[in-house]
Amino acid sequence: MIPNTDLYHKALRLTAWAHYGQVTKFGDPYVTHPVAASYEILAARMAGEVFDTDLAVVCALLHDVVEKSDVSLKAIKKDFGKKVAAGVAAMTKNEELPESEQLRDSLVRILEQPEEIAVAKLADRVSSMLPPDEDWPKEKIQTILENAVMILQMLGETSDYLADRLEKRIALYRQTLESRP
Repeated sequence: MIPNTDLYHKALRLTAWAHYGQVTKFGDPYVTHPVAASYEILAARMAGEVFDTDLAVVCALLHDVVEKSDVSLKAIKKDFGKKVAAGVAAMTKNEELPESEQLRDSLVRILEQPEEIAVAKLADRVSSMLPPDEDWPKEKIQTILENAVMILQMLGETSDYLADRLEKRIALYRQTLESRP
């Protein structure tokens, strides 16, 4: 399958606009995170996994747009279609729920979507788990670790490649916790 690069470019432009001026927890321009997630998906595809690459990549690029900007799901549906909007909606946390329930709720909604949305969520988590900064408190590292384990347990079967990548990130975070006083 040849990827729809025009669609990717359209999604990337919206992502860059929506995240303009935002930074990741590592201090990088925020747009690097969804781009890295989309690279993870392309790597899984090149490793031989078969799924709708266009759906997975576009959802990975747009996954934080609704949460972190004023772009609406209605606008995403208009510009990218119903499947992408539903995928982004599933990946968007329900802020009406207590924070402790938001991730699990999102993962349950992701499981109701085509497998490409789970692939995008796995790629999202892999790309957001760079080595923790030395000044991060243990509690922050522990929370990220626990959330990653939950994501792996609930979605790991959708992509062997990305599950393996996430397992390695989880091991890194465990090692980091064990090495801190």
